[in-house]
Amino acid sequence: MSIENLKALLKLKQEMRPFDLLGRSLAYNPYLPRLSLEQLQRPKNIPLAHTLLALDVRQDLEVFLENLQKVQESQALALSLDFTPLYAKEPSLEMLDLLGFVRRLCSKPLILKDLIVERYQILEALVYGVDALILDPSLLQKDLKDMVAYAMHLGLLAIVQVASTADLKHAILARAKALYIVQDFKEILQLVPQGLVILKDLSTPPITPTNSYGVDALMLWS
Repeated sequence: MSIENLKALLKLKQEMRPFDLLGRSLAYNPYLPRLSLEQLQRPKNIPLAHTLLALDVRQDLEVFLENLQKVQESQALALSLDFTPLYAKEPSLEMLDLLGFVRRLCSKPLILKDLIVERYQILEALVYGVDALILDPSLLQKDLKDMVAYAMHLGLLAIVQVASTADLKHAILARAKALYIVQDFKEILQLVPQGLVILKDLSTPPITPTNSYGVDALMLWS
């Protein structure tokens, strides 16, 4: 992934539509965030974690639409889209149009994983219909707390990605309420304070009481 590609794209977008103009567009924004922390939290008497479905945005459009229809017809709580692979080459200005497209065709709450480094991107995600964001401490570092607070201020659910004990520390200091654990799950899980909502990937479905242990929601990829 290329941060330079990201910075070039952000500069171009902000020249075309400055932050203030983007903010004013919220006055007629038809989208309101639909995913709350309480929805993701698994009730203690429920043995199975919630199901989250993730789609590869690099799929051919026909395949993507077929999988999107399956998501719509499923019992999944939400849909996740990961844009980070798109930065391997110079991304298109139209890449975010996919979010609006998905929002119109699928009623599931939408979770976005992107290379988010500025407030502009969080505001932009809200305008395009996103309900929750996955934030990476390794990218944001000292700005993580501010970005978590800003996402929450806009009504979005902020989920902090945790790939190490250092990430977990940053997430706790940022007062994150939801974590997406991507590596060393068992070791990190033992260190997570009680009360936080925990998401992780599931490599081998189906969801069972065993792989649901300690988890509120499991991410399945299509």
